[in-house]
Amino acid sequence: MTLARFVRSLLLAGSVICALGAPETALARPGIVALEKNQYLHGDFTLNRHLNGFSDGLKSQGEFVLVPATGLIWQTKTPFPGTTVLGPGGIVNIDANGERSQLGTGAAQFGIFVDLISSVLAGNWSALENRFHVEFSPPGDNTDIWQVKLTPFGESAIGGQITDIVAIGDDFVQQVRLNKPGGDFDDITLSAQQTANLPLPKDKADLLPKADPK
Repeated sequence: MTLARFVRSLLLAGSVICALGAPETALARPGIVALEKNQYLHGDFTLNRHLNGFSDGLKSQGEFVLVPATGLIWQTKTPFPGTTVLGPGGIVNIDANGERSQLGTGAAQFGIFVDLISSVLAGNWSALENRFHVEFSPPGDNTDIWQVKLTPFGESAIGGQITDIVAIGDDFVQQVRLNKPGGDFDDITLSAQQTANLPLPKDKADLLPKADPK
């Protein structure tokens, strides 16, 4: 599955943050739409994986739904349908037949991980500034496009998997590139993004893990 290594790479970042303590409340940089507590973000994605030594990348497309601090729904439509759900309880794969398989557990670790990926997709860079070197390039005189480069501090677990993360956007994050040692990289292009008020539509809400009754 083309998303799997992307998820594992960011999961390492979540593990590092969990070990160091939860990030402080994040504030979006000027020019980036900040999600309110009662809002979620949804849109389309194209994921291109580029492997060093291969001329053609591996491409997948689909839809995503992000509910900050609750979960990320990543639905691949092509070339192979499938859904990956990231929530505080772990990562779950849902195949085209609706069968679920758990990829990880640990509420605390995955809760921090969901906060991390939420920060990237929602543009809340200040949540990451104690864990990464954040290089913010504001829009120029004739453009609304900004860029943020995240470089892991020092010798860390994520540093062995990702050399840096570069995000580009305007009102929303439009593109995320994960550069890896050895020349491999993943490009994620986000489009048709909109915010909406909770609750989620039932078909999306049913994909998220159920709350622990305890």
